[in-house]
Amino acid sequence: MKKKTMALLLAISCVLSATACGATEAEEAKELPEAGAELQEELHEEEPEEVEEPEAEEETEIEEEPEAKEAPEAEEEPEKEENKPAAAGALSDNLYDFQLSIDGTVYQFPMFYADFEALGWAYDGDPTNTLSANQYTSVEVWKKDGFRVYTRFANLSMNAVPYSESMVAGITLDQYNLKDCDWEIILPGGIQYGVADADAIKKAYGEPTSDHDSDLSYSMTYQYDFYREIKLSVDKEKNALSEVKLLNLVEMEGVDNSINEEVPELVKAYQVPEALGDDFYAYTVEMEGVVYSLPCPVSVLVENGFTINTEGSDSEVAAGGVGWVDLTYNNQTLHTMVKNYADYATIVENCFAVSMKSSVNGPKFDLVFPGGIKVGDSEDAVKKATAKFNCETETSDSGFTYYEVFDPDGSSLDCYSIVVKDGSVCTIEIENSKEPKY
Repeated sequence: MKKKTMALLLAISCVLSATACGATEAEEAKELPEAGAELQEELHEEEPEEVEEPEAEEETEIEEEPEAKEAPEAEEEPEKEENKPAAAGALSDNLYDFQLSIDGTVYQFPMFYADFEALGWAYDGDPTNTLSANQYTSVEVWKKDGFRVYTRFANLSMNAVPYSESMVAGITLDQYNLKDCDWEIILPGGIQYGVADADAIKKAYGEPTSDHDSDLSYSMTYQYDFYREIKLSVDKEKNALSEVKLLNLVEMEGVDNSINEEVPELVKAYQVPEALGDDFYAYTVEMEGVVYSLPCPVSVLVENGFTINTEGSDSEVAAGGVGWVDLTYNNQTLHTMVKNYADYATIVENCFAVSMKSSVNGPKFDLVFPGGIKVGDSEDAVKKATAKFNCETETSDSGFTYYEVFDPDGSSLDCYSIVVKDGSVCTIEIENSKEPKY
């Protein structure tokens, strides 16, 4: 994969998390979850009257970005590829340049951690924590002159980085954390925090993309795209702008997108199973006469005669990310997701294949499950082989019966799927994306 767009990387991540093992006979055409739903819910929540310091949040994987929306009539669309310096000289008049001025200094978001820190802010957390590729955090606290602001850290590079090398993707300013603060805070178009009312904001920026009216405040959200928006809240009692939430998740120049071809230690540690066995919780299979444990390094499959179809495959995968690979053998093609468990971007051969499949409708591999189950076996044989294991069954109106076997102590998405039609096995598929422990 030459460095692909973030949207493609994120779509792959969403497919991996959303794909249920063997749920239907349908192939890869899975519908992605609605992008940004969690973010939108968070941005439109009502603020409590008192804000307490948040607990540490887990990192979130970024979802697919939909098509950009038009900017309000009052603004011209910015150059999306332009990366302004962290502290710009003059404040823009365009809201969608994602700038604001704090105490005379213009901030341009996103900006690198080091540049934000250089403006006098002290991070109230552990900067050595790590962000994998295409992840962001929810709430990070910074302090300056006895006041606090909240930010988000994000990593849109191909490699894992510590927080201290990530970018600050946005900022939240509110009247509770900035109480008695005398900083002059100005937004594009001259809108002043603590002064401007709703009419002044709309005059400067036009009608908001969405708004929310409550007893205590009136909130306006100006959305350029998912993960790229500004929420402005006016306190009704003071009739003045009391909260600013700015988020701009776009890739910056200068991030580490290098590809390391060194074989990860986890790949080197892969262990070939001694035998297929009868244990469905072991996630072992026999494919074309060779026993594998899933997930399995792509390089091991290549060593055993599979060939990578470069036209249908990613060549590189981001740190902690997922991709696709087409592996051909005896005129059959295995289209499988691959996972990179390393903390650096690497070639697809250094990633792990997480699924295998065989079907009467193709691909027609010699694939065998524990207990000797394969395509063409009887339903009675399936019931006998799975009797001692956690197995869920479901029969569709079209006459297909689905057997899904998974470890009750693991994820239900990591499973063996066996599809039966007219008393005979027509499709078998295994998926396991859990990081192996050797």
